[in-house]
Amino acid sequence: MKKWFAAGLLLLAVGYTSYGLATLTLLTSSGRPAAGFFPLLVGVLLIISCAVNLFGDVREWAKEQRTGIAPVHQADPEAEAKADMFGVDAHAIDAGPEFGRDVLIVFLYICGFVAIMNMVGALLAMVLFMLAYLFTFNRPHPVTNLVYSIALPGFLYGLFKILLNASLPVGPLGL
Repeated sequence: MKKWFAAGLLLLAVGYTSYGLATLTLLTSSGRPAAGFFPLLVGVLLIISCAVNLFGDVREWAKEQRTGIAPVHQADPEAEAKADMFGVDAHAIDAGPEFGRDVLIVFLYICGFVAIMNMVGALLAMVLFMLAYLFTFNRPHPVTNLVYSIALPGFLYGLFKILLNASLPVGPLGL
């Protein structure tokens, strides 16, 4: 199942990149990066990471077919020590079906983010998304959640709207 999921993600990454190449310009007439430059960069990185992931999954599957022994995934001791230091349960990081509810919640939050972005504007939609996400999955740290919910969208807004002059949806507040 993992290899098919990885193959599907690779196909989506290739489709995203080829669509971006077909519909967006990479360079302006003056030779500066145009609207298609960033999607191309993201697409190439997606293709590389998905291909590496698919290669590892296929290799693991082939080894299991040869030996008949399913691989046992164990946490890296160094990663487990870091997780303990930060108070994270390292065994729950790569868990399975018991986190389906969390995946559904994140999916619904992303759908809500996309749905409200044109109504309230990109910056406010990002702040609301971050607030909802962090207060759902990081309840014990309300001050940190507020700081992150304002800082990350502010940084992204500054990067895309001000520095890169990308067009983002504008809300009723003009942001």
